Amino acid sequence: MTHTDAAPPRKVRRRGLFAPFIIALIFAAAWCVGWFWLRNQAEQRMDTASASLKSRGYDLSWSARSFSGFPFRLDVTLADARVAEPSGWALRIPELRAEAMIYGLDHWVAVAPRGALLTRPEGGDVAIAGQALRASLAGLKQHPPRISIEGAGLVFSTAPEAAPFPLRSAQTMQLHLRPGPEDQAAILFKAEGARANFTGLLGRIAQENSADMILDARLSKVSTLRGDNWADAVRDWSAAGGAITMENARISAGEAEGTAKSGALTVDADGRLQGKLEVALKERVDPRAARTPEQILAAAAQALGREPVIEANLILQEGRTRLGTIDTGPSPRVY
Repeated sequence: MTHTDAAPPRKVRRRGLFAPFIIALIFAAAWCVGWFWLRNQAEQRMDTASASLKSRGYDLSWSARSFSGFPFRLDVTLADARVAEPSGWALRIPELRAEAMIYGLDHWVAVAPRGALLTRPEGGDVAIAGQALRASLAGLKQHPPRISIEGAGLVFSTAPEAAPFPLRSAQTMQLHLRPGPEDQAAILFKAEGARANFTGLLGRIAQENSADMILDARLSKVSTLRGDNWADAVRDWSAAGGAITMENARISAGEAEGTAKSGALTVDADGRLQGKLEVALKERVDPRAARTPEQILAAAAQALGREPVIEANLILQEGRTRLGTIDTGPSPRVY
């Protein structure tokens, strides 16, 4: 009988053991190269945008810039960031920190830990400080893009010789801009615990009380809201038939409340709002303390045992605002 020798065992191939590690190293190296490439791209695009805006009379500048966030984020920190348009509106932010995920550079989130300075072409500067001030920007290829600005514990201050700013302070504030269908855009503004410097009807409602405000409106023809500066953009938009439609507008302060039920507004040649709104005013007052026409009407309604609610048309025309036949002050100016 012949015995067959057993075949010698094969040597284990070790290449298969190292393959996952080699692939991981290649992927990590490619990721690192990609991050630095995106960083350089962001730097170049910022420089290009700054130069392009300056050639058209705008300003986008900063005194220092740094990038960080490797490996999953792209963080940009700017010192003395400034953006301005030719008619004189400008915003300066002493420190701006912005970030986006490396796989979602179409969505940026920014904070301004040291507040901001708003420059008005007429009226002077407004210093904005607060416990928190942040913003987000997304959908950069849309018109308009999706913009959100939020703040908490905000204080708005001006120099003694400057014109008052509509707001003095706010516990919380939100401003959102969203693109919509059929060349529309939506604007939502909310403020809680606000102290205001309003004039006219809004000033009579707010007085010295803390106010809560909401404004929900739709803008039409937003694609025409373009121009060399803000005033020209609004003029072109108005000439194209652009209008503001109120969905919900309300201000409540103390015992007073004003609500705009419906209506559409446009902008006249002087940059003031014009149009008609259906409004309802409600205020409980001591008849002995009634001073304004609205308070006198509310006191009369209370004396007759009715709810102190006034429903009327608020007409904005020729630079003035009228509640029925009562002149309540100047119409708000857009530019």
